[in-house]
Amino acid sequence: MNDSMKAPKFFKNQLKLAEAHYRRGNLKGAIEIVNDLTFGHPNTSSNHHEISQILLAYQINLTSQKASFTHYDILRISNPFCSHQMIQRKYRDILVKLYPDTNKSIAAKSAFEIINYAWKILSDPKKRKDYNIKKRFKWR
Repeated sequence: MNDSMKAPKFFKNQLKLAEAHYRRGNLKGAIEIVNDLTFGHPNTSSNHHEISQILLAYQINLTSQKASFTHYDILRISNPFCSHQMIQRKYRDILVKLYPDTNKSIAAKSAFEIINYAWKILSDPKKRKDYNIKKRFKWR
């Protein structure tokens, strides 16, 4: 078997291994495997697209497990006083990558639910204001 035939099999095996780590609750291990695929091996554009989607699903799940996470962290927003348009754009960018019909990772469904909950809070001006007060965000 030549190298061009081995690469897709290696890629699929590594993704299966990452998913197994995720199922066992080892998110950091799953992320490490997917990062190795991203940076350590040649990728086709379709592989790269799939890898980036899976990695995002794992990262959102990991972020939500941190004690100090915020809904802004989930949507990858650094300024809690950004515009509604910014929140909407970030949400849509992530949503497209996590949609369970296109993201085949088992982590996609929970990540999808996590970002939808963040959107539910941050898209409503009253809920967002209350959330910012609760988290004690201050203007910079």
